[in-house]
Amino acid sequence: MFGHILMLSKKSTAMRRGFGFVFAALCFALLSGCNSMRIIESQVQTSTQWPATVATGVQSSAPPKAFFRLDRLPADVNNLQAGWAEIEVEAALAPLGWTRNDIEAQYTVWVGVRSAEFIADSWGRPVRSPWINHLHVNVVRGYRPQGLGIGWGIGMNSGMRAGFPLPSGYAQEVSIIIRDLKTSNVVYQTKASHEGPWSDHANIWRTMINAALQGFPNPQALTRRVDTSISR
Repeated sequence: MFGHILMLSKKSTAMRRGFGFVFAALCFALLSGCNSMRIIESQVQTSTQWPATVATGVQSSAPPKAFFRLDRLPADVNNLQAGWAEIEVEAALAPLGWTRNDIEAQYTVWVGVRSAEFIADSWGRPVRSPWINHLHVNVVRGYRPQGLGIGWGIGMNSGMRAGFPLPSGYAQEVSIIIRDLKTSNVVYQTKASHEGPWSDHANIWRTMINAALQGFPNPQALTRRVDTSISR
C-alpha cells in the first residue's frame, strides 16, 4: 500500500512538473509574440492650401491622380539619405494615385528626414532638446549633439549618481512639402516627429512617411497622433 501511494505521489509530481513546463512554454511564447512588435507613435502636423475652385471660391482637394517630380535642395544633391527618402515617399504616394513623371509633372515633392540622439531621464524624456546645436542624419546610427553632457540636473532628475550612464533616446523627424508647378505655391505640407529608444532610423522613417501622408490629400484632423505597429 505504501509503495502504491509513493508511486501515485511521484506520478502527481511529474504531472505537476509537466504542466509547469507547458505553462512556462506558453507564457514564453506569448511574451515573445508581444515583444516581436512595437508601436511607433508619430505626432503629425499637416497644412493644406489646395487651390480654390473658380465657381465657389472654396478650397478643393487635390486631384485623385496626379504626376509629380522630386525636388531636392542644393545641400542635398549628394545626400544618400535624401535619395533613400525620395524612393520611400514615391512608394508611399503611388497607392494614393500620385505617380512620378518628370516630363508631365504637375507638382513637385520634397521630402526631408533627420535624426538626433539625446540623453533621456528615468522616464525616457530628453534631458535637453535633441535639436540643439548640431543635427545629423544617418540611416544607420543616431548622433549625440556637441555640448550635451551629464552635468546639471541628472542627479536631481533621475536620482542617479553623477557619471552613471543614462539611457539614450532618438528623435526622428520627417517633412514633406508639395508645390504646384503652375504657381510655385505650397499646396500640401506635413511633418511627423517621433521620440523613442529605437535607433533603426530607416524603419522608423519609413513608418513616419506613411503616417505623415495619412488621410492625404485632405486629412480629417490636421494635428493628430498616428500609431503604427511594426516588427522589432
